[in-house]
Amino acid sequence: MLNYRLLQQLAPLNFRYEDRTESLPDYLLRVSPLLPGVPPNLLAQWIYRHWRGFESNWSFLDLSRMQVHPQWLSTSQLCEQVDTRHRDVVERWSDMLRSNRYVRRSWLAEYMMTHGTWPEPIIVLAPQEGETYPDGALMPRPWALLEGHHRLAYLKCLSEDNHPLQNRHPVWVLQHVSQCKTFLMQEMAS
Repeated sequence: MLNYRLLQQLAPLNFRYEDRTESLPDYLLRVSPLLPGVPPNLLAQWIYRHWRGFESNWSFLDLSRMQVHPQWLSTSQLCEQVDTRHRDVVERWSDMLRSNRYVRRSWLAEYMMTHGTWPEPIIVLAPQEGETYPDGALMPRPWALLEGHHRLAYLKCLSEDNHPLQNRHPVWVLQHVSQCKTFLMQEMAS
């Protein structure tokens, strides 16, 4: 459910004017107290650097009612279980990495081909059973990709081409608070 007041506060100040946009350090000082459970690099990567995309695609998520935790997923888990409603974007960038030398020379492609993983964790949501987008479409489970479409595309391409990859890759997982309590209770019981 949209938290309009929080959404207003998350917007980088003066984001419409590139030469006057609030600096990242100032942004983190201002916004981190609003979402104490959200790591600063997640705020920087997803919300600050991609504000317009966050606002148009994910503003319906109330981040004040979510928790974030790091997780490591295998290449096969990422390729098979992380889905997005922007699948065409992932497929297109995956094809471009394979066929476009300029894309292959990008800093991100070179990093991933050299290190076998990404430089920054992708961000996924673990949707609740039956959770939908605002238009009523069901969210993919177990993980809906929020941020990291290029990285996931490149990982899929490199995996399909049998490029050497790390066994596991870092991911930020957002969960609704009620899911986190269930997850923690299951972990304690086992």
